[in-house]
Amino acid sequence: MSIPGMDQLSQRDQMQVVQALNEMQMQDMMNMYNTLVERCFNECVTSFRTKGLEGHEEQCVTRCVQKFMSFSQRVSLRFQEKQQQMQLQKPA
Repeated sequence: MSIPGMDQLSQRDQMQVVQALNEMQMQDMMNMYNTLVERCFNECVTSFRTKGLEGHEEQCVTRCVQKFMSFSQRVSLRFQEKQQQMQLQKPA
């Protein structure tokens, strides 16, 4: 991925920008994971009588995770498509 203006920065500044972007990406991934866990737990776990999940809870969690991941993947693909369209529309 090429970031506009990066070639004008010193190598040290480029490394700092890349590091900051990596940290932001990691934070986004952690936020997505936490959202997934909270949403699926609240939706699916209904009983605290046993240490493990009951059968219907486990099935619910599996469906919830699959839906969430499918949705996230679809959004990511649409975002990539939109970025490509924007790149093609840039004046040369």
